[in-house]
Amino acid sequence: MLNALGYSPALGRLVGLTSKGGHWWKNPSHVVLVDTRGAVSDLGPVDAHWFRTDDVSAGAVVGTTFYVRDTARLHAIDIDPASPTYLEVVRTVVLGWPALALDDFTPNPATGAFTGVWAGGHGPGEVVTFDPATGRVLSRTEIAGLPGKSTYGAVVVDAAGTVHAVNNGHQGRSRVYRITGTSAVELSAGEPMGMVDAAGCLPAPMPPRAEPPAPRPEAPLPPAPAPVLPPAPVPAPVPAPAAVVAPVVPPPAVVAPPASVAPQPVPVRAAREKTEPRQDLALEAESTPLTKSRKWAMVTIVLVMLGAGAAAARARG
Repeated sequence: MLNALGYSPALGRLVGLTSKGGHWWKNPSHVVLVDTRGAVSDLGPVDAHWFRTDDVSAGAVVGTTFYVRDTARLHAIDIDPASPTYLEVVRTVVLGWPALALDDFTPNPATGAFTGVWAGGHGPGEVVTFDPATGRVLSRTEIAGLPGKSTYGAVVVDAAGTVHAVNNGHQGRSRVYRITGTSAVELSAGEPMGMVDAAGCLPAPMPPRAEPPAPRPEAPLPPAPAPVLPPAPVPAPVPAPAAVVAPVVPPPAVVAPPASVAPQPVPVRAAREKTEPRQDLALEAESTPLTKSRKWAMVTIVLVMLGAGAAAARARG
């Protein structure tokens, strides 16, 4: 949604405010330009995170300063791209009554004051002028023929100082009025409108087209704080493995081959003679007379010994 329109004669374009979303703390208000063909150029965000487009309801441009009403306050935004305060709110003033209730206002080129129409009372509508530098109300003039108890969402002043105002809805119709002095004339009527805005009266011929300044890059949001992680556990020292002593294996004994022994000559076995069958030899008769008597003597000795042994046994018994 585009709101708080103002007209810049230097750029030949309308200046307004818009937002990229409803979350103002994430999507700040942007200053945009709109040419006569409806093309929109985004200049960048207003350098004030507290600034909300939702509360803005009126705007006007004087030179390179864009004025917007934020409820009872009037903010001045620098729109000069060569300025060090480009797109910053350079001044804020508090508006007096009933300037703080105007739904639209426009600069009067003849006086430099801002002019709007207020019709919140029971009587006819009023033309209200105030000083944008101080917010002080300069004049209030009742206009005959200008309906009260209604809203005037669009107000412009032409080069001759004539005020043109659009009533959003009176008796079921939206109406356009031309105000001269203290009287108003209805110029046209149409369907009622919930919201309406206007800014500037284009001269004839049209001003040459001027290229808008390059948009200022939007400042990135601060990074989210990194999560605090618990310190990583320190691994317990792993004892060094004990040295493995390899068993000493003695080298295999080298058995020296036995000294070569000179081969002994194998005796040649004599060929076995063929045996002859044994022949019994005839025994010769004893020729010695003592042979037989020796045998009898040995027998006698044995008998004597046996007898002596038996006698001794009897004597002991």
